[in-house]
Amino acid sequence: MALSLDAMTPADIAAVAAIEASQHATPWHAQSFADALRCGWYARVLRDTERSGKSIVGYFVAMTTGDDEELLTITVAPENVGRGYGRLLLDTWLGDARTRGAQRLFLEVRQGNVPAIRLYESTGFTMTGMRRNYYAIPADPANGQPTGWEDAILMMYQLRIAGA
Repeated sequence: MALSLDAMTPADIAAVAAIEASQHATPWHAQSFADALRCGWYARVLRDTERSGKSIVGYFVAMTTGDDEELLTITVAPENVGRGYGRLLLDTWLGDARTRGAQRLFLEVRQGNVPAIRLYESTGFTMTGMRRNYYAIPADPANGQPTGWEDAILMMYQLRIAGA
């Protein structure tokens, strides 16, 4: 498979939103991705350039605030999970954030998303806190209400020491 990492464009939003919906219990919607692009947030897509239409195999969106960056969403299409694409996307964000002068990187992850937590920890992220009952567990179709709540783990990666 030949891959390319490209800036996300409005033309990518439908495909990205479809992947997001297939992989997340409470997904971003197409409008959220459109808003991210409108705000100028750092958004990249990983494409399989050998497939017809250069299909998207993964993506991420990050936001910069001063010296900090926060990973807002990162996802690999279900048929491509386990191939190292999540690490490639994460490493791309880390390298590019360093180039942009970021000092600290932040993210949050569902407590039950053990594969993602392991990936983040293997990269150097450490847990800094927890948000209790942050993520809704998918709605009960009978009444439309969440069936429960899951904690969010807050993580940070120190790229640079301030003043160093």
